[in-house]
Amino acid sequence: MKSSRDFLLGFITGVVAGILTAPKSGQESRQWIQDEADKRTKDLQDQWNKGVEQVKTQVEQVKSQVNQWTGKLQDESETKKEKFNDSVDNLANKAHSGVDSAKQSFKVD
Repeated sequence: MKSSRDFLLGFITGVVAGILTAPKSGQESRQWIQDEADKRTKDLQDQWNKGVEQVKTQVEQVKSQVNQWTGKLQDESETKKEKFNDSVDNLANKAHSGVDSAKQSFKVD
């Protein structure tokens, strides 16, 4: 990490020294620096906007996937609920039939 930082510092120092000792006038050098700064700023803004768009796209994909999973879970839940209710109804009907049958067998004529 330190060597990267040292390299970057040396590179920047070299660029600044080169600009300051260039055979251009001060006004030309300042204009060049301003133009380069504007260009780099625009490049960074473009990269930022691309990154934001990529994140938005990913978020939309995740939302879509979650909605699909939620829909599947709701469908499965509803199916299991229906099966459970059918089983309970069936069991209740059998119990009712058994009670009726038991009542019939204890009836005295």
